[in-house]
Amino acid sequence: MTLTIYGSPRSRTMRVLWAAAELKLEYEHVPLAFDDAALKTPDFLRVNPAGAVPTIVDDGFALSESLAINLYLAKKYSSVGAEALYPSDSGEEADVWRWTLWAQGHLEPWVQQDALLAELRRATWPHAQEAIKTALGVLDRVLTGKNWLASRSFTVGDLNVASVLSPSRARHLNLVPYRHVSDWLKRCYDRPAAVATRHRFSG
Repeated sequence: MTLTIYGSPRSRTMRVLWAAAELKLEYEHVPLAFDDAALKTPDFLRVNPAGAVPTIVDDGFALSESLAINLYLAKKYSSVGAEALYPSDSGEEADVWRWTLWAQGHLEPWVQQDALLAELRRATWPHAQEAIKTALGVLDRVLTGKNWLASRSFTVGDLNVASVLSPSRARHLNLVPYRHVSDWLKRCYDRPAAVATRHRFSG
């Protein structure tokens, strides 16, 4: 297996690096920032026509979009059994996809901290607050009495949603009314792979 992960850990690439750690994958990391000139070169545009990170090349197969990358890696490389990152049950698999798409549609637009969108965030903040409260309320209700979103064990669905609510984003949110979300995030980010990844790529 030859896996290359392109992207700075200060971007959504961090969630791909976390997934790789959960799966115990060996890889080459090319830490390109979002504005690196290399992303617009013909060579890179052949890998990702959007000229963006994160992007992976796995045994010659190129893929972009962080949440899709994680679903792909988890399905291809997940171990079999109760602790598999990608569930074998079709219902649980559907839940992994459902929560991944839900997080991208209902959470990420409002909680992202992208510098290029700072002015837009300021203009939409009153509406964003209501949207965030609604989304966190949904997540809190779903996590009532459960440790994980899609299965009895941690899956890539938890990883993807938790990465949308990363510590750098969550610190801007009031999670006090959402105890189940707060407890679940702690469980996710206390995982050895999460701790090791953040420690390795911090600073």
